[in-house]
Amino acid sequence: MTIKPWTILSSKQVMRDQFMSLRTDRCQRENGHVVPAYHVVELTDWVTIIPLTAAGKIVLIREYRHAGGVVLTGVPGGVSDPGESDWEAVGRRELREETGYDAREMIPVGTCYPNPATQNNRLHYFLALGCEKKHAQSLDANEEIEVLEMPYADFLAYDGLEVQHALHAAALFYTERFFSKHPGKRP
Repeated sequence: MTIKPWTILSSKQVMRDQFMSLRTDRCQRENGHVVPAYHVVELTDWVTIIPLTAAGKIVLIREYRHAGGVVLTGVPGGVSDPGESDWEAVGRRELREETGYDAREMIPVGTCYPNPATQNNRLHYFLALGCEKKHAQSLDANEEIEVLEMPYADFLAYDGLEVQHALHAAALFYTERFFSKHPGKRP
């Protein structure tokens, strides 16, 4: 059996703003079945950073996530601006803006699709080594972020942490896969 991409018969832009858009496609599968309305959320690519200090601590952020109505502890990251494709530069910018930290080294550890069933964007993960606090935070008007550090091993165990962001849990997968191939880099 060979699975093939669907053919888009028509596509309609339903909504667009500076952060996202929603389109509805009418598609046909290889077997002739027509999917009358498939909704796709169009987003720019994202970057998530796993920042580690020279002392082996992970730099975490704590912030309110409105859609879930929860305050979560996780790792920094953000969206690319239109036209950006230097994911390391985006990661460095987001790390500095959200935490005030700079990294000595940025290592790409993986890329995934956050939810390819409904979204078209990708998420790029970077392990940031040698992080040091060098700047004040530079937050957007809608951001309120608390910065904290904890030993990487404690964060990896998730002991005592509330429900987590699934994409941040995936960051640990990519980070641990990297450390399994490069044990000398593990904190």
